[in-house]
Amino acid sequence: MVCRQVGQESILVPIRQNVGNLDFVYTLSPVAARIWTLLDGKRSIAAIADEICAEFDVDHSTASADIAQLVSDLAEVSLLNPVP
Repeated sequence: MVCRQVGQESILVPIRQNVGNLDFVYTLSPVAARIWTLLDGKRSIAAIADEICAEFDVDHSTASADIAQLVSDLAEVSLLNPVP
């Protein structure tokens, strides 16, 4: 998986055997891209929400719900594997 910044969006491209699969390109908003950078397998959703709340104008419960949804969406298309 490679992530590249293009204008205001980040683009995720799955890489298989050194070739990008352009049939499955995903774009992330600035907030989603920031969450992507924080998804290191060490931080909890609550800890990521704390960081997002500090950087963006959003309340903690909304941030937590949105992060959980993004994680679920990314896992559904095999872009990440959630850590229990």
